[in-house]
Amino acid sequence: MRQETFTLSQKELQRVSVISACIKGGMACARAAALLCLSVRQIKRLKKRMREDGEAALAHANRGRPSHRRLSHAVAERIVQLARSTYAGFNDHHLCEKLVEREGFSLSRETLRRLLRKNGLGSSRKRRAPAHRQRRVRSARLGELVQLDGSPHDWLEGRGPQLTALGMQDDATGKILAAQFFPSETAFGYLCLLRQLLRRFGVPLAFYGDHSGIFVRNDDHWTVEEQLAGKRQPPSSAAPSNNSASPSSPPTVRRPKAASNASGACCRIVSPANCA
Repeated sequence: MRQETFTLSQKELQRVSVISACIKGGMACARAAALLCLSVRQIKRLKKRMREDGEAALAHANRGRPSHRRLSHAVAERIVQLARSTYAGFNDHHLCEKLVEREGFSLSRETLRRLLRKNGLGSSRKRRAPAHRQRRVRSARLGELVQLDGSPHDWLEGRGPQLTALGMQDDATGKILAAQFFPSETAFGYLCLLRQLLRRFGVPLAFYGDHSGIFVRNDDHWTVEEQLAGKRQPPSSAAPSNNSASPSSPPTVRRPKAASNASGACCRIVSPANCA
């Protein structure tokens, strides 16, 4: 007698095990329904099918049959023809949009992708490899580099105005060297922190900040004096000029922001009157 071989998925194998236990009387239909997320009536139908046709009866009925949602052969050929002629060079996403908007086809981008790859048509845009990002090595000793930054936040949790925590942090050790609360991030606040830093720890070798316009001008307007000198002036001594030429600014170095966590530092709210 010739034996027929059939394949069951993991889900179908689980059904076979549970329904077999029901047929043998080792499990109630209600328990089987709860395990398989089916109704009791469905469990009874599966038991009947398995008694009559065996384990193969629990395989999906549509296995081996073509899907009713598949593209017809004529439609598939038309899409491939358009992809090679009218829309040659389009990537998958753009091509799918044009086929739906202009040609009236109804298909998903994944269906289009499988059809194009099957016919040897790849996407015109290649995926770029992710850019390698190398973390900056910390300074070797305390005082070589001091990071500074501000963090605006509702620090008082609704019990007062929104404040900005300004802080200076040592790059080598991560220690908070100076920190205070201010109404906003201004040069005055950083100068107050600088006074605290100099009195307590001395002069560091360098500071590390972000691209804030408090210290460095970020606009593209160069004055005549700046063009002749070949460098930018601080915001207090230079103003944008609308009549001068505006060459593109020199490339700036990407600088990471300093940590805004001021835990462990002595922080207080200051104003220009009580900053000493």
